[in-house]
Amino acid sequence: MSDLEELTEVILIKPGAAPGADRPDSFVDAVDADGGDSFVDRVDADGGDSFVEAFDTFSQAIRRARGAGSDHPGGLTFSQYALLRTLADRDGARVSDLAGQAAVTPSTATRILDALERRAIVCRTRSAHDRRGVTVTLTAAGRAALHRQDAWMQGRQRAFYAHLPEHERALAPDLLLRMSALIDELAAGPQD
Repeated sequence: MSDLEELTEVILIKPGAAPGADRPDSFVDAVDADGGDSFVDRVDADGGDSFVEAFDTFSQAIRRARGAGSDHPGGLTFSQYALLRTLADRDGARVSDLAGQAAVTPSTATRILDALERRAIVCRTRSAHDRRGVTVTLTAAGRAALHRQDAWMQGRQRAFYAHLPEHERALAPDLLLRMSALIDELAAGPQD
């Protein structure tokens, strides 16, 4: 069996196999069931370096996007958009809840909200239930900005997807979910 056939077999038998499978939330399996070479050694022999390079490029693009300006139809940066998406279907939320759902620190969320409040995109009020807490709500202008940004972003995503070859369209959703889990795992660091 060639290295490529062996790789295909691993993917079909153990979807997402790679180092770290001992973690319950991991998509990875460090060693073959038959005690053979590690998954990483086999992948590197068959193009793993190109995947790592492409993954690094992808990660850098995500970081650039989060720091990019607000030249979008909704006038929101990616960081602002990510924070506001968590408010889209709610009447309001605490800053700490928004931060957790947007995967940023509360202090980062507060800085983002400061800028959004100056533009009347959000409104912050003291919580009626907890005097220390702050509730954030979208204003009408904020809902309109979020709607415009959603329409543009989802339109671009759907257009990209539509231009993929059929076999890539079939793989794309699962691959993106797996890559998302890998990013979360990398961000969490080694779990001993």
